[in-house]
Amino acid sequence: MSSPNRKLKPTILVVDDEPDNLDLLYRTFHREFKVLKAESGPAALKILEEVGEVAVIISDQRMPYMSGTEFLSLTATQYPDSIRIILTGYTDVEDLVEAINSGKVFKYVTKPWKSDELKAIVQQGLETHNVLKSRTEELRLAQKQESLLYEVTSTIRACPNSQEMLQRIVETVGKMFEVSYCLLRSFGVGSDLIGLGAGVSPTKQDITATQGKEWFAYLAEGQNHQNSTTDNISVINNNDLELRSLVWETTEVMILSEGLGNDISDHDGPEWQQRRDVYQRADIRSSLIVPLYYRQELLAVLALHHTGSPRNWHEHEVQLAAGVADQAALALSQVRAYEQVRELARREALVNTITNAIRSSLDPQKIFAAITEQLGEALEVDGCALSLWSPGDEYMQCVGLYNAAIKETVVETRPAALSEPDTSTTTNLPLLGVETNQSIESDQSDDLPQSAAPISGNPVLQELIRTRAPVAIADIEQRPDSMVMLPLRSPSKALLVVPLLLDGDIIGSISLRQNHQVRHWQPSEIDMVLLVAAQAALAVQQARLYQKTRQQAERLLEADRLKTEFFQNVSHEFRTPLTLMIGPLETVVNQQQDLSLDQAKIALRNSRRLLRLVNQLLDLQRFDAGRMQPSFRPCDLVEFCQQTVESFKSYCDRKQINLVTNLQSCPQLYLDLERFDKVLYNLLSNAMKFTPTDGTITVSLQPEGNYCRLMVKDTGIGIKQEQLPHLFERFRQAEGSANRSFEGSGLGLALVKELVELHHGRITVESEYGQGTTFTVWLQMGNLHLPPEQVLDVPAEFDARRAAVELADVEVDLPDVQIDDINLPEVLVADGSASLTDHGQLGSNTVLVVDDNPDLRRYVSMMLQNAGFNAVLAKNGADGFNKAQTYHPDVIVTDLMMPQVSGLELIRMIRSSPELRGTPIILLTAKADEDTRIEGVERGADAYVSKPFNDRELIAEVRNLQALKAEERRVAHLNKYLTESVLRRFLPESMVKKAAAGDLTLDLRPEPRLITILFSDIVGFTRMSNALQSQGVAELLNEYLGEMTRAVFENQGTVDKFVGDAIMALYGAPEEMSPSEQVRRAIATARQMLVALEKLNQGWQERGLVGRNEVPPVRFRCGIHQGMAVVGLFGSQERSDFTAIGPSVNIAARLQEATAPNSIMVSAMVAQYVPDEEIIKREFLELKGIDEPVMTCVINPKPESVRDTA
Repeated sequence: MSSPNRKLKPTILVVDDEPDNLDLLYRTFHREFKVLKAESGPAALKILEEVGEVAVIISDQRMPYMSGTEFLSLTATQYPDSIRIILTGYTDVEDLVEAINSGKVFKYVTKPWKSDELKAIVQQGLETHNVLKSRTEELRLAQKQESLLYEVTSTIRACPNSQEMLQRIVETVGKMFEVSYCLLRSFGVGSDLIGLGAGVSPTKQDITATQGKEWFAYLAEGQNHQNSTTDNISVINNNDLELRSLVWETTEVMILSEGLGNDISDHDGPEWQQRRDVYQRADIRSSLIVPLYYRQELLAVLALHHTGSPRNWHEHEVQLAAGVADQAALALSQVRAYEQVRELARREALVNTITNAIRSSLDPQKIFAAITEQLGEALEVDGCALSLWSPGDEYMQCVGLYNAAIKETVVETRPAALSEPDTSTTTNLPLLGVETNQSIESDQSDDLPQSAAPISGNPVLQELIRTRAPVAIADIEQRPDSMVMLPLRSPSKALLVVPLLLDGDIIGSISLRQNHQVRHWQPSEIDMVLLVAAQAALAVQQARLYQKTRQQAERLLEADRLKTEFFQNVSHEFRTPLTLMIGPLETVVNQQQDLSLDQAKIALRNSRRLLRLVNQLLDLQRFDAGRMQPSFRPCDLVEFCQQTVESFKSYCDRKQINLVTNLQSCPQLYLDLERFDKVLYNLLSNAMKFTPTDGTITVSLQPEGNYCRLMVKDTGIGIKQEQLPHLFERFRQAEGSANRSFEGSGLGLALVKELVELHHGRITVESEYGQGTTFTVWLQMGNLHLPPEQVLDVPAEFDARRAAVELADVEVDLPDVQIDDINLPEVLVADGSASLTDHGQLGSNTVLVVDDNPDLRRYVSMMLQNAGFNAVLAKNGADGFNKAQTYHPDVIVTDLMMPQVSGLELIRMIRSSPELRGTPIILLTAKADEDTRIEGVERGADAYVSKPFNDRELIAEVRNLQALKAEERRVAHLNKYLTESVLRRFLPESMVKKAAAGDLTLDLRPEPRLITILFSDIVGFTRMSNALQSQGVAELLNEYLGEMTRAVFENQGTVDKFVGDAIMALYGAPEEMSPSEQVRRAIATARQMLVALEKLNQGWQERGLVGRNEVPPVRFRCGIHQGMAVVGLFGSQERSDFTAIGPSVNIAARLQEATAPNSIMVSAMVAQYVPDEEIIKREFLELKGIDEPVMTCVINPKPESVRDTA
């Protein structure tokens, strides 16, 4: 057995075809060298192929099969480090030089050689070989190191981020050093930025231990690990603790040639014992641990592990690994610095974006959407939710949600989440507007899933509230207690919840989630969310202040609107009676006549209405001032109800309403009848007002325990449910618009409620819209509930005299036929002399009066009749519109506030009717405010007369508008005549009628337009005019131009001009047409011209105008082109023409000149809309005045022949 320290002999190869020489060479060198023998060149090459490179080759020059020169030449190429010596027995210099050059021979020795001399030459060759081999190895190592450094540098430059850069470095170093494992672990500040995003991360329990570290690994082919989830190259999984234990923090290069044996015997402890176990299981025999330092800061550690057999780490390998580490450390520091700056810039940009969104909008929806969307996209999470709550709330409410899967951001549209927190009770949900015993699911938003989530029993939110710090969960599965209901669209894998703090209180949270993978929430990410949360808290505060201010402003505006509407209605209720009182009185005073009975009745009725309204206002004022001093006396409520109902019975009979009573005796009640009678009067008046003919009103009275229940039920129109809560408010009416169906100030029910409560009672209402309404008054029996100083034991008596005042509104609301038992006709004819025509017309001086108040309708109509006008009466806007269509009045006088169709709506209908739109309208109303006046004028009213008005004022307005209307008709007729006269010169009759009627707007201002120009001319007109007398030429030309014009007009063309015998027509101006439609009409015109010309020639021949005296039949040419031209009126105020100007006009004229007689030539622009079978010939022509050849097409003048041939 040889000693392991025995020095190996150098190997030499001797080649000679003579066996004796081979033996001699063997005996000469076998003691110092390992000698290999070959008798020929091929045999020597085979030996070299088997053993590889040898130190020295000694070869004879002349040998069979392959000479020494050839053999050495081959070895020089394949084994350049071997030293070649040639033996030769010849002295041919040229032969020797060739052998030395081609075989790169070190020395040559002539035969016979001397043993010592040959040995010396071989020894020199061996030394030379060793030097060459050493230098070659050095060059190889240098090249390898340079190659590795170059590859690492290229990798660094090519990688877009630090994570990919470190992984590529690990792969490159692992492959270059041919190790089993190459691991890299990053350390230091900024390492948390490596792999920022949705990368893998430790569980929450490992956050403290592993924060700020990242792992990269290369595993050689065939290396498997029991916990590895990678193939050969990947980022190590966090659960792969064994591989992560193979790299540790160190400050110097560690060379471990015997694993974790004696080399690190001074290291002890559980961690190192675990590493030794891993070393043993992984069969790691040698390791090289290299730290990556930059400016005395440890950035990372690189670990190279070799398995299976020991490995001696050579000095150049250690230096190479250190050089790679230096390059990687420099690049890593630069990348970390760049990523830190980029992260800061991104954080700053995100905060600026959210801040700008908060500052640029007061809309909470836009702000919450911007916060969740910007933050979700910046951190590349699957979802981001913004939730709000207040101290003491049981539920959190999601107000903004970003979902990355569908790139959708939804926000809560209800403003309740921004309301001021209610700290007085915990039984309600002020953020949601529901009570705790209600189903939360019933109040969910359609857009935000699970928008309300419970706070109690939620460990994540409880931890958030307790710590007031972010809660980061890398893997929810590792925390079963966190699997709770949160405002998220789908189950989450990782979760980060950050509180919204405002003045030390938590008002909400921002939740970020990953759906499908764990995520280690980096400190930089948490800091960014905290910054955004601070901005979001300010945004919530700002939104709440804005919401509160807006709600206050809306309440003030609503109160102002209600007051304005109330005073307008009160003004209306005042002005209408005043008109019917002042108007007749002024009339009889001016005419020095007595007041008629009818006028006196109207005045009395409206005086009572006015008195009733004044009494209501005074009663409400007394309530407000606290000066309402009741006097409660015992009364028989059954008798009081019977007497009150009896006073209403006659009015119900006249309106054909059934009045039913069901009155049961009640124990003695204490009432102030002077005030309580207004309760029953108002309820009965409302019931009559809103109950139609054949309806029923039921008054019932019955005891209920200690109370007496009074009910007034009707089968009228009912009240909408949304109006019921506001029915007893002073500034509210069930109908407050201009087209409310019934008159009234809106004070009645407000006063009823005040009066019932004055008696310590209660009033309720039930109604079904379209079915009817029931009012119920509850009155307590006895007097113990009343103030003793206001109770008198003197029985109360019913005063029936007040019924006349309280029933004034009821009397006015009765149908026309029932007023004073006089039948008021639909039409009042002036002086009683005129009569209706066969078509139902009244002729001139007809005024339509539209008002829902029969007294006012009668007063105005009688006034107009006395002034010589025919009056047509209508009771509302709908009736007025029908009467206007029937009678076509000269003037319309209409009230503003009417049922069904208001005065403003009637104006709109009139102005929309072609037959009635010009009718003058006087708006007659009690609303005297400026806004109503302006609105009426904007809607189309010609005059505005406020109540109360003077009869002379109204008659003057009617006559002025009648005169203006007559003048307007005269001017319109003249304008129509002038318009038609001008337009008939160049437009077809159908367009002239449209333009004159106003149905076609002609904009004749010059402007560029795409048009089609037709240009036609008579062939040989000059010769014809010389042969014919002037009278004959004029007769022929006028007939020709007339027929050609008719052809143009029948195809909706425009005659631009006549130039002698030439005609120019336009299509597409002034009436717009599509390009294809222009071409179709122009070609149809040209063909119609040809047909008309044939008929003209026949007539002219019969009359002797053509066909004799050397006057041939008339022929014409036609050119058609489509292009841009400036079209419109050109000229001055004295004279102007509608024409087209531009190169397109010139091209059409030149096409006409170039075509054959009785032919139609078109340009390529026109031909694109013409069927190919209708085109006879295509060719390029040089046209006069056109710089380039023009593509022209001749089309068939009679397309019927084309179809017949087909």
